[in-house]
Amino acid sequence: MNTLTALVAFIVVFGAIVFVHELGHFLAAKAVGVRPFEFAIGFGPALWRRHWGETTYYIRLIPLGGYVRLLGMDPLEEEGGDGKESRQNPEEIDHPRSFARKPLWARLFIIAAGPLMNFIFAALLFMVLAATIAVPLTIYRVEPNSPAAEAGLQAGDILLSVAGEPVDEPRDVNRIVNPRPGVPLEVRLKRDGREMTVTVTPRPLHGSKVALLGVQLGGQPRLSGFAALKAGIVQTWYTTLGIITALGRMILRQAPADISGPIGIFQLVGESARQGLPYVVSLAALLNVNLGLINLLPIPILDGGWLAVFVFEAIRRRPLRPEQRGFAQVVGLVLIAMLMLFATYKDIVRLVGL
Repeated sequence: MNTLTALVAFIVVFGAIVFVHELGHFLAAKAVGVRPFEFAIGFGPALWRRHWGETTYYIRLIPLGGYVRLLGMDPLEEEGGDGKESRQNPEEIDHPRSFARKPLWARLFIIAAGPLMNFIFAALLFMVLAATIAVPLTIYRVEPNSPAAEAGLQAGDILLSVAGEPVDEPRDVNRIVNPRPGVPLEVRLKRDGREMTVTVTPRPLHGSKVALLGVQLGGQPRLSGFAALKAGIVQTWYTTLGIITALGRMILRQAPADISGPIGIFQLVGESARQGLPYVVSLAALLNVNLGLINLLPIPILDGGWLAVFVFEAIRRRPLRPEQRGFAQVVGLVLIAMLMLFATYKDIVRLVGL
């Protein structure tokens, strides 16, 4: 898998995730009567621009995000995307289609629609996988110093059986492994087309009370109809719970801060593309859940930050002053920048093997 192919896969996957997220904000705004005057995928110089109806659409150079600009959402808007900043006049703020004029439930709906669309898209992707492809039960990641790492299991290994029992999905492995701490288990797997057997002794990890191998798994048999839809929703739910649990353990310092930035995500997408389309789709679903959750964090400039601000304003019964909102956004921007720098540092450390 060459670098160009990995880059194309990264742009397609990440671009689709961002598009779906921003589409949620856009459609919700339209539904409650707010004018979206700009819809953009990416940041930086515009590669493509088209004005349709009341909205200008952009594809920009750097595919690491996107935005939808709404009438009256910010006192200082960049109307038309031509690089000229213009302060909205009172007529624009008080316009019937202004974001600021809408009731609290409508504003919350518009903001929450972005992350919600990511969760819906993840469920649809998992559903498509369940309905069209029998995904082998594959190891996506092996935790350092875990029983799996000590036994020599690797990312990309396909699990065939554990303790003599066939396994088709992660819950099969959990059912067999969880009640057997300290019990050596034979794991039959396929690696690079060759079958082999290794012995793994599971143990509790990161404060867990059940035995674990220390791997992240994905895969399931082919389903149809309602079963596929249910599988997509259930997989999204369990993926969400798993990420929340992992974040909680990192915050409580019960597990190492193992996060990935752009470099790490690029590597993951490239590796998934090398293994085939099902793995790319599965990773895209996982990234959708990640993006949806991250955007719900109560950090200013993220969707969760806006939700917190609107609820706070409703409780105090008056809006924040523009300078207060501006300060909160600067603080949020600094926090996000620090998080990105830390994630990039972790990526580089993994890349050079430190």
